[in-house]
Amino acid sequence: MKHTNFRRGLAGLLAALTLVQGCALTALAAEVETTQVTEQAVAPSDIQLQSAENVVIPAGANEATVKQALFDALVVNPEGIDPQSLEWEYEREGWTKKVGVTVWGNEMFGPLHSFTEDYKEVFNYTYTYPALTEAANGDYQVRLANDPETVVTLTKAAKLSSSITLNQGCSVALPYNKDTSVNYDALRENIFAAAVASTTPELTVDDVNIEYYAEAKSGSLGSLGKAWMPLEGGKNAGLTYPGMTVGENQKIRISYAENNSYYGVSKETTVNVIDNRIQSNVVLKEGASFTYNMDADVMEQAILDNVIDWDASTLPDKGTLTADNFVIEYYAEAVLFDGGIDSGINEWVPIEGKSYDTGNINWATYPQMGAGENQQIRISFKGSADYKPCGEVEGTVTVNKAKVSVKVNSTNVYTDEDLPADFITTDPADEFDIYTIYAGVTSNVTTALYLDLPERYADSAFLDLIDGALELAGQKTLTQMMQEGVTVGELRELFSTQALLDLLDTLNIDTGTFGKILETINNLPGIADSVRVAFGEPTNRAGLYTVAAVTDNQNYETGVGIGFLLVKMHLSGSQLTWNKEIPNGKLTAEQAKTFDFKATLSYNGDVTVDQSSVHYLYSGFTSKWRVYSSTTTPPTEPGSYVVTVCILGGNYMAAPITRSFTITK
Repeated sequence: MKHTNFRRGLAGLLAALTLVQGCALTALAAEVETTQVTEQAVAPSDIQLQSAENVVIPAGANEATVKQALFDALVVNPEGIDPQSLEWEYEREGWTKKVGVTVWGNEMFGPLHSFTEDYKEVFNYTYTYPALTEAANGDYQVRLANDPETVVTLTKAAKLSSSITLNQGCSVALPYNKDTSVNYDALRENIFAAAVASTTPELTVDDVNIEYYAEAKSGSLGSLGKAWMPLEGGKNAGLTYPGMTVGENQKIRISYAENNSYYGVSKETTVNVIDNRIQSNVVLKEGASFTYNMDADVMEQAILDNVIDWDASTLPDKGTLTADNFVIEYYAEAVLFDGGIDSGINEWVPIEGKSYDTGNINWATYPQMGAGENQQIRISFKGSADYKPCGEVEGTVTVNKAKVSVKVNSTNVYTDEDLPADFITTDPADEFDIYTIYAGVTSNVTTALYLDLPERYADSAFLDLIDGALELAGQKTLTQMMQEGVTVGELRELFSTQALLDLLDTLNIDTGTFGKILETINNLPGIADSVRVAFGEPTNRAGLYTVAAVTDNQNYETGVGIGFLLVKMHLSGSQLTWNKEIPNGKLTAEQAKTFDFKATLSYNGDVTVDQSSVHYLYSGFTSKWRVYSSTTTPPTEPGSYVVTVCILGGNYMAAPITRSFTITK
C-alpha cells in the first residue's frame, strides 16, 4: 500500500505549524502521521473474477472467514490484494409475512450479512434477506460492491462430500508382536493399504475408523450374535467379542467422520486375513541328556541347549529366544498325598510339575522332572512376530543326577540343648532326607553309636507301612527297633531286607543310601557288629562324637559330610546335696542299718535329673581296727568312717562332697 499525496502535504503543513504552535501541534502531527490512508495495489476494475463450484461457506462462519473463502474461490489475480478489503454482494430473495404466511420474493443484491428492506406494494412490507452463511446450498450471483457490472456464479456448499472407494476380496497379512499377540495398529495400516483404492479428500489410516463384523461365541451355546467392533474386539451389550484374527471373507467397515469441511462417509467390503509368517519346526536330538537342577527354569534352559537340534529346526535365532517361547512338558507320574506314594497315573505336565488340591488336602502331586533315563518330553514353539507356532514334538532324554556337597558344621552344645539349625547344610539347598550317624565316646568313657533318621520316619502312616513290610519279612518292626535299639549287625540285616527295600523304592527313597550308611559306619573306628545303635541325637548324653551326614534324594548322587559334635556336661548350677544329715556326726549300729547315707544330684534345683553318674566311696576303720572300704555298701559296724560322693560321667559335673561320721554300739 502507498501513502497519498494528500497525506504527505498535510504532514508537511503540520510540521511547519509546529514551530509556532509548540508541543501540542507536534502531538497532532504524530497522530496524523500514524493514520494510514491506503489504496489497493490493484484497482477494483482490474480485479478479475471467476465462477466457482463447491465453495464451502460453513454455517455460522464469521465475516472474515467468508471473505477469505470468496476471495480464494472467485478472484483470479489475488496478488497484492487484501482479501478483507473487498466488499462482496450476492443476490437472493427476501421473505416477509403476508396475511400470516411467509412469502419469498423481491430478489436483490445485498451485503453478505443479513439485512432488511421496506417495500411499498398495496401495503408496506419489510423483507428480511439472509446472510450468505444462512442461505441454502445452491447457485448464487456474486459481485464486488464497487463493480456491479461483473457478476459471477457461486455454487455454495456448507460442506463437501467425501468418498471412499474400496477394493473387494483383498488379502491382508495379520501382523504379530514379539510375544505373538496381534499388532492391531499394524493390522489397521495393512487393511488401509490393501483395501482402500481412493478417497476424497486424500486420507490416511489415521483419518478413518476401521471396524470388523465380530461374532461373540460361547463354547456351549455357539454364536451369541454379531456386531461391528474395533479390530481389538471388546464388549457390547454384555457380550465379549474377540479381536480380529485369521479368516476369509471377513466384513470390514471403513468410516470417515463428518467435520467442518466434509460430510462423513462409511463403506464396507470383505478381506481375507492371512498368517504369512514362516512355518516353524522343532527337531529333537537323539540320546540327549542334561543334569538335574532344583530350579525348573534352569532345567528348561538346559533342554533348549542340549535337546533341541537348532541346525535341523526352523526357528528364529537361538539368541533371541528363551524357554518362555516354548511349551516344554514331560510325561510325569503322580504321587499321592504327602507320603510320596507312586500312583501309576501319568500325565503331560510342565517341567516344574503341578498339584491337585481339594480344600486343604493335596491328594495328588506331579513333582518337578527328576533324574532318570528314557524320560518322555514334548516341546512346541509358541510362535513369534515372524514365525508361526508349530505342533508338539516328542522325544526321550536322560536326566543325570546332580552332585551335592554336604557340610557338618562342627559345634558344641550342652546336654539337652538343641543343635543349631545350620548344623548340617547342603549345597544346593534342596530337600533331602538326611541320615545322621553319631559315633563317639561318652563322658562315662563308653562307646556310643546313634542313627538319626529323616523327619519322614516320624510320620505314623509312613512308619506303619515300614513296620508292615518288616513284619511280613519276619523282622522286628522299625518302631520296636527305635524303642529298644539295635546292634550294628541287626542294622545290616535290616538294610538288606528285600521286602523293605522294595517298599522304600515305591516311596521314592533311594535304597542305595543304606549301603552308604553302612559303609560310613564301617569306616568309623572301633565299631563292631555287637555295638548297639540308638536312634535319635545324642544331645542327652555328654561326650565327643564324630558326625557323618548322608543325604538321600533320587535326583542327586549320595552325599556325605563329616564333622564333630561335643555334648558338654553342665558345670554351673549342678550340685550334690546329702539326703539326710547325721546328728552330731554319730549313729548307733542299729541306726546305721536303715540310715540314708546317699546324696542327690540337682541342676538349678531340679532333682529329677539322671542320678546314674553319682558315685560313692565309703572308707575308715572299725572299732577293732579293721580297714573298711566300699563303693556300694555303707558301713554298719561301730567305727570311724568317711564317705565321699563324686560325679563320674553323665551330663552334670558337680563338686565332690565329703563327711565323717562315727558308728557306736
